[in-house]
Amino acid sequence: MSGLDDIHVSVTDIDESDGRLRENVHAILHEIETLLDALLQTGETSAIDIRSLPLLPGDYDALASALGTGEISAEFDGGSGPTVVVETGTSGVWWVTHYNDENEIAAEFIEVTRIPEILMSQDDDIQDSLKGLRERLQNERSH
Repeated sequence: MSGLDDIHVSVTDIDESDGRLRENVHAILHEIETLLDALLQTGETSAIDIRSLPLLPGDYDALASALGTGEISAEFDGGSGPTVVVETGTSGVWWVTHYNDENEIAAEFIEVTRIPEILMSQDDDIQDSLKGLRERLQNERSH
């Protein structure tokens, strides 16, 4: 029997010795704070590519826990795989995850914006819908 059996390992989102957030999560939250201030002051939107960050095991869960969960979520197929958009419990902060066809995470962002652009109707789509609606109305008038 080795001494390894006596070692207890656990991963937490808080440093249990003093209740502080993990260092990486703390740094990301400070960045989000700066980006939220810019959104309010200038309307500038931003995104953090969280897959490009050197996060430690447990950091993703700790970050998700720190941001909380909001009231809005959307899931749709963007053509190359599903996309999931979730409002965090921090207003103006959204967690956006893009999956590939094999349902593996292809990209993941924290977006600081009033509403993620991917959820906004695009001008071309609106134009096509307007044209279709006008054609339906015209057809009804002629019947």
